[in-house]
Amino acid sequence: VRARAYTFAFLLTWSWWIVFTVLEFAGVPLPDALEYVSGIFTPLQGFWNLMIFMYPKVMKAKRSQGGNLSWCQAITEAFCPAINRYRERRIAKNADREIPQEEEEQPEIPVIQQQQGDTELVTCSLPRGVRPESEEEKTEIEAEQ
Repeated sequence: VRARAYTFAFLLTWSWWIVFTVLEFAGVPLPDALEYVSGIFTPLQGFWNLMIFMYPKVMKAKRSQGGNLSWCQAITEAFCPAINRYRERRIAKNADREIPQEEEEQPEIPVIQQQQGDTELVTCSLPRGVRPESEEEKTEIEAEQ
């Protein structure tokens, strides 16, 4: 099936140029439209090849989500799978940062922090699930202890 698609892409691209060249050698006056069509389709050879090459990957991406992806999302996933992996890692990381509702019975995890400009390490304990986002939050937590 893909071999036929590549053959069709080749014929679609170069048939205009072949007709153009044959008519030119025959001395027949060339219509301007043929020259324009030849000039448009010849550079598109790479585009057709890319579409044929990527079609199975796009379909695989579309099927992987149970058909829930739009064509645009499936094409993005097929061309840039790293973007989707980054997005999944970011979502997982944000899910890890959520603070659990039941904090009273959770063991404390020791955290080692070094403040800017200090040469020694300062040890403090934080409840599980609490991760300070900024320097201000770190100093507030240290002050509470």
